[in-house]
Amino acid sequence: MSFSKGIRHYRRCVITTTPARTFTGSSNAVEPQPKMTSRTMSVMQWKLLTNIKEYLAKISPDKTFQNIISKEFAQILQKVQPNVYGRNIIRFESTTLVPTIDNKNSASEMVGNVINGIKMKMSNSNEEPQVPKEVVPRWKNEVPSITKNSIMSRTRHVIDSIVNAETEESRLKRIEELSFHIHQYPEAKNAAVKEGAIRLLLRIRGQTQNPIVIGAINEVFALLGHCDPLPGRGIRILSIDGGGIRGILVIQMLKKLEELTGKRVYEMFDYVCGVSTGAILACSLGAMQRTCDQLHKDYLDISTKIFTQSTIKGTSSLVWSHSYYDTELWEKLLIEQMGDISLISTTRTPNCPKLSTVSAVVNHERVSAYVFRNYSLPYRVQSQYQGGNDHKLWQAARASAAAPTYFGECKLGNLLHQDGGILVNNPTAVAIHEAKLLWPNTPIQCVVSFGTGRSVPTQSESFREQPANVSSWKNKFLKILDSATDTEGVHTMLSDLLPEDVYFRFNPYLTEMLSMSEIEPKKIEQLERDALMYLRRNEDKFQRVAKALLEKRSITQKIADLLYEKKELLGFTSKL
Repeated sequence: MSFSKGIRHYRRCVITTTPARTFTGSSNAVEPQPKMTSRTMSVMQWKLLTNIKEYLAKISPDKTFQNIISKEFAQILQKVQPNVYGRNIIRFESTTLVPTIDNKNSASEMVGNVINGIKMKMSNSNEEPQVPKEVVPRWKNEVPSITKNSIMSRTRHVIDSIVNAETEESRLKRIEELSFHIHQYPEAKNAAVKEGAIRLLLRIRGQTQNPIVIGAINEVFALLGHCDPLPGRGIRILSIDGGGIRGILVIQMLKKLEELTGKRVYEMFDYVCGVSTGAILACSLGAMQRTCDQLHKDYLDISTKIFTQSTIKGTSSLVWSHSYYDTELWEKLLIEQMGDISLISTTRTPNCPKLSTVSAVVNHERVSAYVFRNYSLPYRVQSQYQGGNDHKLWQAARASAAAPTYFGECKLGNLLHQDGGILVNNPTAVAIHEAKLLWPNTPIQCVVSFGTGRSVPTQSESFREQPANVSSWKNKFLKILDSATDTEGVHTMLSDLLPEDVYFRFNPYLTEMLSMSEIEPKKIEQLERDALMYLRRNEDKFQRVAKALLEKRSITQKIADLLYEKKELLGFTSKL
């Protein structure tokens, strides 16, 4: 029997025992076959073995080889359902010309189809049975597209429900709904302002003493970009550099300001910005409103737990995860200290200043600064820096302090964050830019910028010369790093632009420039002594800062604030 005749005979066997198949679409599309009887299966296996054996006899005259292949093939066919290779033969015969024994390419293709089908079936038989997935309707998977008119209608409805609320509990619930709605659809900010949300919430806040209702209203104001009049003559800005354990210097200097003014840090400043270590201090003192003494104690405890690690473990961790210290432990301690509160929710705390931290996004084509905010900019006001307020407070500190090689990168959404100090180690300019977006028509009252120490260059270091043709890669990298993390360049620029009684920079000279992870008790004590000596030498300067921070609002400004509030209540400033 020739190979082509065997194929036709095999096809007749299948047709006589199974219903007719319908071909749809392309010629390769074949509907699944019904279950075959045991007799039909045996016939199919015998015919297939006969055809393959005849084909092998043509391409290889070696009888031993043919017997071995036939035996092995028979054992395989006994383990596989015939409907697998049966479909392959039918599909091959239906989509091509009936192959002759001389058409070796066509016959080889048919055998290959059979073997591929058998391999696929056997590989699937070794796997665990798959549980059929639940069919989810398309409308549940697709994100609903909300039109602008729908958003405005929903915004109008929520604001009307606040107006019609009869009890304070119901009104609080409606205010929470408005906050969630604006957070979910930022484009609703403009609609809320047009519908008089600011005017309505100002009226409610003036009529209630409930701190929970006031906190919810303040959060909505933060989402809308609305800022209350400042208590001082102008904007008071605090900026804190990065520096690891040297952040103890900043705590000591802030404690000095608290003693001179009689106020806490969150009461002295309207806008607080930090990077790396400064981000941790800004979140703790500004949002968490902790005392300097408590922060000093906790800061040393956390640093000891994080930076105590064996060299072997640290080196192996650096190789595998690019972080010398335990990043998971670091995140756990941050969550314990700051909780699970979101950035925007910090505005519910009374007297909470506007807060931001700076990180560096490293998974874009160009490394760029990212500003974590506990506020939203007013509608159609654009910052020079990308950022957001839909993060946790601890995430803002974690991302800003993700120092390369010290800790792993911080992945939030589609962005990969590292220490903001690699781009902006002195965030004073960022803080001024953001503050002027929030209070565009308000002058700057005081800018206080804190560094985390610097070393006095020796004469040998200052005048040391290197040969012009000598330059190692290590020296190049360190010089680029020093240039990128330089803090005094920003200071020089701002000192030229701002008056002396407005801009103040504190950056102590240290006996020894400590590393970011230094935890040796003797060196920490020396660091604190350097801070005390610096405070004594700059007593007059701290006195001037305290005086500038305590300046009250003038009578003219108070009258202007009163008129502005009246306009807000009457709705003149809400119509855009």
